[in-house]
Amino acid sequence: MRFTKTLTTLFVSLCFICFITTTPALGFIEREYTIREVLDACTNIVFGEIKSVNKSRYQTIVKINEDVKGKRDVTGRSDTTELKFNLSTGHYKQGSSPQKLVKLLKPGMPIIVFYRASNYGVDSMCFIDNTWFQMRGYHRRSRSSSSWWSFTHIDPMMTRTFNGKTVAFQKVVRDMLDGKMWVMATDDTLKAYVLTGNSTSPTWGQSHIDTNTMTYEYQALRNVKKAGKRPLAFEYTKARTLPHLKDADILWIGYEEISSYGRYLLTKRTEQAIKDYVKNGGIVVVSGQDSTLNKPCGIGWLEGKLKGVESPPKTVFIKTENADELFSTPNKIQSGKIYIDDAWTDWEADDEIFAITPDSNELVVGSRKYGKGLYIITSLRNDGQYAVSVNKALMENILHYAASKIQK
Repeated sequence: MRFTKTLTTLFVSLCFICFITTTPALGFIEREYTIREVLDACTNIVFGEIKSVNKSRYQTIVKINEDVKGKRDVTGRSDTTELKFNLSTGHYKQGSSPQKLVKLLKPGMPIIVFYRASNYGVDSMCFIDNTWFQMRGYHRRSRSSSSWWSFTHIDPMMTRTFNGKTVAFQKVVRDMLDGKMWVMATDDTLKAYVLTGNSTSPTWGQSHIDTNTMTYEYQALRNVKKAGKRPLAFEYTKARTLPHLKDADILWIGYEEISSYGRYLLTKRTEQAIKDYVKNGGIVVVSGQDSTLNKPCGIGWLEGKLKGVESPPKTVFIKTENADELFSTPNKIQSGKIYIDDAWTDWEADDEIFAITPDSNELVVGSRKYGKGLYIITSLRNDGQYAVSVNKALMENILHYAASKIQK
């Protein structure tokens, strides 16, 4: 059982900060943000084009062509048709200067403006052909519709979110807002669906977004770009109804998403959906669960017997003769180099067991076939940054192993 939680949850809940930093300090993005996080953080998204560029005064005007999300009520008026950017206010930093941006902008270029409106003004992140830059606007009652937004800096780290042409990004944004999943996945891409964010705290950094639901577990999974020879694409959900499950190749059930503090969290409908998914060929990876002495973790999501038990955290394990692939590809995992907690016992005789604990004979990692698919069951404790940093190598191996079992 997980006895302690970090103070991250409390701290993040007190920090209602936009993804482009709403404090006076100008901050560069630290971690990779998903496109979906950026979309969720915005009150408004507009597609537009550069109308004019004054290179001597470092000014540009954006013509608004379409409201993609939210109303065009940028400054208290619904008839705004232009956005005015003052680029001279940006601070000089290598790769992030007003000079660089004004050279990039040309009349007619398409642009996307993502912004979050608040009582004092707007904070925005703009994208134009491989370049992200931050703008900030303040409400001025006397001339609200003509206010100039102030440039802060180009943010090169945001190219991890998207790097390409504006027109291509506009299609991605439109598709994602329409509810499509794995939008940029190619035909050979493995689609991983991660249930996470209900029981563990989101990541924390100097720069935040209001809708931050990126757990450390999900962040570590997203860092795995390929499994074998096939690329991986990830989508996450907090909805235990798993609305897009049928479209996924792999379902990763995150830490304590089945049970938390002895409370079982899956409905009968979700249990059946998971079993049907595996029976029809899906791969389900179960991260750690939580049991108490009186309430073992429920197993309605699994066909057959298994028992969740409360046990203290451990790092050591014994590999079985079947474990070579799982503990060696692509990373070599040694005993003492993982972090596990409440584990499993009383498994089925024909389950494939890869590792157990040396003292109590509890399951560390194992698998169970069901129908055309497979369950990969683990006791990994992925509740925070430290635990995930210890387990991320084995998590990558598990993804590789899962990919190798997917029927072509």
